Amino acid sequence: MRSYGITEAVRDAIIAAQGGVCYLCLRAPAVHVDHCHKTGRVRGVLCLNCNVGVGLFKEDPERMRRAAEYLEGTRGSQHS
Repeated sequence: MRSYGITEAVRDAIIAAQGGVCYLCLRAPAVHVDHCHKTGRVRGVLCLNCNVGVGLFKEDPERMRRAAEYLEGTRGSQHS
């Protein structure tokens, strides 16, 4: 935990505040401390899949918003 600047107690408190589940999917157990690679700031605790997903989207909020719009059918090709 030292690499993220928080203690295990702080991590456990974050997980408890999230109800023990991943902050993003709200289903899987929260096990991976997520942090901003630019600032080092801890954002929350995620499951493996969501943590990898954030990384694959290059931690780019606009890219993630476009992905959400795409999945919701409000952006991209509108083929039936």
